[in-house]
Amino acid sequence: MSSGISPVEDIKQKLAINEVLQEYIQLHKAGTNYKALCPFHREKTPSFVVSPEKQIFHCFGCGEGGDIFAFVQKMEGVEFPEALRILAQKAGVKLTPRNPELHNQRTKLMDINKLAASYYHKVLLEAQSAKVVRDYLVEREVSDEAIENFKLGFAPEEWERLNDFLKKKGYKEADIFASGLTIKSDKGVGQYDRFRNRLMFPINDLHSNTVGFTGRILDDQKEAAKYVNTPQTLIYNKSQILYGLDKAKQEVKKEKLAVIVEGNMDVLASHQAGVLNVVASSGTSLTEGQINIIKRYTDNIAIAFDADLAGEGAAKRGIELAMQAGLNVRVITLPYGKDPDECIKKDVQLWKEAIVSSQTIMDYYLDTTLDKLDLNKVEDKKEAAKILLPIINKIPDTIEQTHYLQELAGKLKVEEAILRNKIEQASSPEPKSQPAKTENNTTVKKDRQQQVSEEILGIALKYYENLDYIVDNCKPEFLTDPELQNLYKSLIIYYTEKHRFDPDEFKQSLAGKDENLRKKVDVLELLAENLYGEFEENMFKTELDNIIRFLNKNQIISRQKLIENQLKESEKRVNQDDKSKEKELLEEFDQLSKKLNHLE
Repeated sequence: MSSGISPVEDIKQKLAINEVLQEYIQLHKAGTNYKALCPFHREKTPSFVVSPEKQIFHCFGCGEGGDIFAFVQKMEGVEFPEALRILAQKAGVKLTPRNPELHNQRTKLMDINKLAASYYHKVLLEAQSAKVVRDYLVEREVSDEAIENFKLGFAPEEWERLNDFLKKKGYKEADIFASGLTIKSDKGVGQYDRFRNRLMFPINDLHSNTVGFTGRILDDQKEAAKYVNTPQTLIYNKSQILYGLDKAKQEVKKEKLAVIVEGNMDVLASHQAGVLNVVASSGTSLTEGQINIIKRYTDNIAIAFDADLAGEGAAKRGIELAMQAGLNVRVITLPYGKDPDECIKKDVQLWKEAIVSSQTIMDYYLDTTLDKLDLNKVEDKKEAAKILLPIINKIPDTIEQTHYLQELAGKLKVEEAILRNKIEQASSPEPKSQPAKTENNTTVKKDRQQQVSEEILGIALKYYENLDYIVDNCKPEFLTDPELQNLYKSLIIYYTEKHRFDPDEFKQSLAGKDENLRKKVDVLELLAENLYGEFEENMFKTELDNIIRFLNKNQIISRQKLIENQLKESEKRVNQDDKSKEKELLEEFDQLSKKLNHLE
């Protein structure tokens, strides 16, 4: 780390905010900035702006904003210490244990899991007892490179080997248990290793931190579960993890496709064969959490599950969730073998061709459903409609939905209107329950006066060549928000004293008084750039005049309403002083009306 620079500043210097955020959301260039659909609230038009120059993000829909640390904390649902570690790892900044903010429970559990993964890996490579596992991996044609890349390991047969190892490294039994690596003894005293005599697959989060494990038993005849997984812990939630995504995410983005398989060995085989955009769901059911993670990198998925996807199982429910989330879902049909691993071992080209020739989920549903029915029978036509219409109804895009309604109508030889009517009849007449109002589905509602006040200040700060004109024509009282009014007054004082405007110097002057106000300047500059960055000069001048006219009119109207209220109050009183005051108010109201007419 550079001398005298804090870890936070060192990380910020080494990481571009747009590059960090691109790992979470799909950014699109917009002038010198980037835009995206906000990940913190639902919206159809992008209002989320990222500024590489300022190293900040801000959503002008819901108000969320900040730097890379704030973003990672919000997206990952973590506290600052863990966000610091995640970003330090990306930046190659070494954090020393002396930093007290590094030690919270989550980071401690990650340290334990990382050490356990190294321990299991070393046992696999060196222990005599692991020879049977090494032979098994040779038999399954798993290369040394894949073993190293995925840090495969072996949990020895002994009951407390890992627990004792971790205690010797200074970890408490309570923390080892909290990591999910041990089980408490039935006797109520002590604990023993959860994983014993198993091939170990470390499970990583998006940042390659080991958060859990899957252990596979090698002797299928034994009275034991074939697979044992880490239970849910503070750092491991199965529904939020896709095995191998930390290694596949860049290829997923590049190929604009995530291939989803069931098993860890399928991922290993595919990556070993050079097909890198492959991840495992660790089961057949896609969860909402997994879907949201996939959407950070692509809107397209291709599924290679062994399950009957057209059935009524969890796999189908997961696919429907993906469809409702707007993902384009395709299904891979294997030309050989019961799973991708077998197919790849036969010929990797078969696997590649199967991915390319995958069919859309709706085409798959149509084929698998109608192949089992006799469409010459009215009963089977009704059955087809009963199965397929609820699925078609879940397609969010109306054009795509209409396409499949028309296709089904053609196959059943009925009119599209009849099928659409059945969908409407089947829709629940009960109103949908409203979700609890949370930060994730709220937007910041500002009145037009507040919005325009922010715009004029943003223009003054970003396009300060217009400052003379703005200061001459826009009075501080035009801005009714106290914070904005104070900022504008500070700007006028600075500009009047200096006879020039230096943005950095102005922000520095604010930092000594009010750090929040300084941050507000960055957001207002970003707002102005977002709204007016592509305006031609004549259009910009016209819009500037419109903004000032609007603020002036609103200020006049507000003052007139206040006068009206004061006049109503004076009518209740009859003394001479009130009559004199009433005359002054009426004269002021008349003058304001003339100004207002002039502005119309």
